[in-house]
Amino acid sequence: MRKIVCIFLILAFMLNLYSSYATNLNELQEQYNEVQNNINQANEELENVTNELTENLKQVQQLDEQISKTEQEIKNLDINIEDLQEQIKIQEEKLEVAKQDYSKQKEILENRLVAIYEAGEVQYIDIILSSTSFTNFLSNYFLISQVAQYDTDLLEIIEKEKNKIELATQKLELDKSRLETLKKNAQKTSNILQSTKALRQNYISKLSEEEQAIQKKIDEYNNQVNEIEAQIKQVTLNSISEEYIGGDMVWPIPGYTTITSKYGMRTHPITGVYKLHTGTDISAPIGANFVAMADGVVLKAEYNAAYGNMVIIDHGGGISSLYAHGSEIIAQVGQAVTKGDVVLKVGSTGYSTGPHAHFEIRVNGETVDPIEYLTTPKQ
Repeated sequence: MRKIVCIFLILAFMLNLYSSYATNLNELQEQYNEVQNNINQANEELENVTNELTENLKQVQQLDEQISKTEQEIKNLDINIEDLQEQIKIQEEKLEVAKQDYSKQKEILENRLVAIYEAGEVQYIDIILSSTSFTNFLSNYFLISQVAQYDTDLLEIIEKEKNKIELATQKLELDKSRLETLKKNAQKTSNILQSTKALRQNYISKLSEEEQAIQKKIDEYNNQVNEIEAQIKQVTLNSISEEYIGGDMVWPIPGYTTITSKYGMRTHPITGVYKLHTGTDISAPIGANFVAMADGVVLKAEYNAAYGNMVIIDHGGGISSLYAHGSEIIAQVGQAVTKGDVVLKVGSTGYSTGPHAHFEIRVNGETVDPIEYLTTPKQ
């Protein structure tokens, strides 16, 4: 167990060393060259961590995954509730306007009916018979016809307004019912979250000091992963173009096609938790070319504790690609790249258990299986 703590401490030291001294990419690369051998050694030893995790630690990791999913579910429910509340507010305002219009039209019709009743039908006949000429007769007849048509149109308008109000009222009631269901689901999910957190705390209390030290490092790792995930989603939401401009995507590691870890659920090599692997890993040596899969503009080119040296390219239409764990960053932020351009050199920086190329495809910030988007070597 002490070996596990040492492994995490070595990784933490290396990552802190990067953060303390590296204020720009040039300095970062210099520091990387000095400590790369130590990081590689730590990464090799890290492969044994999963086998040495105690049952209590594994339970904590599994609960952390459940907590993360539940928190995301609550967040989505809150967004849906907020959207529905706004829709209901707009519907209520429109319904109120429709009711006011209906009342005005109804009042006009009632006044018309009273006027017709008081005048009596004889008045229309008298008007026609009092015509002094054929032209006058036609004119009087036309006016009476127009009044009659107005009354008919008014009746149709009122009927339409009435139907409109009835439909709007029905939709409003349905949406209010949906809102109550969403609120109940949110409360139920929140209760589940609290219970899961309480259970997690119970397992935490059973951990030894060495296990707690390991858990602390794993927590730091998870926090860093969540932080970069939020950053990636944020930068990829503001695409350079509404339309996709990248063209057909090419294989990002020329000459290397052995997939070591596919996109999908897997047991995480560091935390030991069964969770989503957000990209595809290809076996390749340090220094191999890591190229842009499609035309686009570089959004990020920087070091990250979790992804190591990484590059993100925007291809328009909400589609972006990510390249991680590189030994050297070649591309620069804002640079326009063409598919096949070298943007990164393969490495083993960040949370990595050995030299490899990790790449992702994201659509509106969400990960998808990148293999489905490529037109060249697949396995």
